[in-house]
Amino acid sequence: MPTRPSESKKKRISELTRRDIVDALLLDKTTPFFGKLDLISFLKRVWPLQQMISEDYRFKTADGDIRQHMVNNSDWEYSELLYRRLGITDISDDQFTSFLEACLHPLVVSEPGRITQLLSLFNEALRNDGFAMRPSGKLSGRPIYRVTTVATGTDASGQAYEVVLSFAGEDRDYVERVAEILRANEVSLFYDDYEEASLWGKNLVEHLQKVYSGSARYCVMFISKHYADKVWPTHERRSAFEKAIESKEEYILPARFDHTEIPGLHKTMGYVDLQKKTPHQLAALILSKLGRPQFEKETTDPDSQHTPTVDEDISF
Repeated sequence: MPTRPSESKKKRISELTRRDIVDALLLDKTTPFFGKLDLISFLKRVWPLQQMISEDYRFKTADGDIRQHMVNNSDWEYSELLYRRLGITDISDDQFTSFLEACLHPLVVSEPGRITQLLSLFNEALRNDGFAMRPSGKLSGRPIYRVTTVATGTDASGQAYEVVLSFAGEDRDYVERVAEILRANEVSLFYDDYEEASLWGKNLVEHLQKVYSGSARYCVMFISKHYADKVWPTHERRSAFEKAIESKEEYILPARFDHTEIPGLHKTMGYVDLQKKTPHQLAALILSKLGRPQFEKETTDPDSQHTPTVDEDISF
């Protein structure tokens, strides 16, 4: 019998903690939990609404039915939206922490008093489960907060990465330039050359499985003929597929040097054609995916006038 997601990966942030936080947010009538963003834009930072099934026959996706009942008609309460429609007590720890981190994102809240209030609320509840919200970087000089374990400073699943990079050694020159730009913009990422000390002496099979099936927001998969054949990239992508299947969320971001077929990767999945993208342009796409639309630190790129787009020959 297939294992239910809730059984295969026990939630470490309890339902009681989640309800304490969400109820407090809903009881605050001065500022909505989505702050300065409109509701739908905020929700899309946490839930893949356009990939979720609608419960209203008039719409194809959750984006449509939530927009109808929360924006057009306003006949749902926020409590119904979060608890019933989005199941905030049942989602993964990854997704719940993404919700908390979105509540404190600089695009959502900028007033120091409000930030202090939310941090106090979140940390008081989270500490009962061994977690805390701490600064992890800055966006245009404003702090970015992440949920970490109190003991280790890593996130809810033991990893402290926003992005993990999976690639073959033959493609390192391109990938390293992307990694440099992301690191300059304070993205927490796993790139092996930056992890030499931490990898030293570890069982790499076990450690890389944890990295690529852990709680990173995205895995950028650099696909090429070399990537398909190598042992370590194969191990990495199998771990990434495990995470993608379990979470049922947008996780793997394919970036192709060529059209090599990768077992397990759906042909209909949108990808970026790296023959049409410089490392600078790909880094811009990744930053945008993370909700960071502008470079914190610019880098020189001769093709920077080209607008990043997803490859046009993909049909969904």
